[in-house]
Amino acid sequence: VHCWACVWVEGKMTDPFVEHAIQASLMSFLDKKLLVILRDGQNLVGTLRCFDQFSNIVLENVSERETAGALYCDTKVAGVYLIRGENIVIFGDLDPTLESSSMQKASHNDLKKHEQKLKDQGISPQKNFEDD
Repeated sequence: VHCWACVWVEGKMTDPFVEHAIQASLMSFLDKKLLVILRDGQNLVGTLRCFDQFSNIVLENVSERETAGALYCDTKVAGVYLIRGENIVIFGDLDPTLESSSMQKASHNDLKKHEQKLKDQGISPQKNFEDD
């Protein structure tokens, strides 16, 4: 599914070079499971369904991923998310084989206990990119 209507802005086609560059860079991620890190520090996991020339993206089956050290917990937050491109810090596709070898899935309670343990040791478990 492509958002071909997204390439039109106020009835005009966007710059073909910019449109091609964005499509080439994001096209390979369509229908793949992504981890998206936002400026406010949120980590979202979902399937990329659509994008436009401003790098706004639509994710489906979205979960918020919380991490603490090598532990993570995914909490379902929405069926579909529209994310403005200016709020995206970085994203990438998730390789299930690497994900399971480097991170350990935990319950929400275990994650919070581990997060508190890290805080007690003076280690920050999260990074907020808006402060930079």
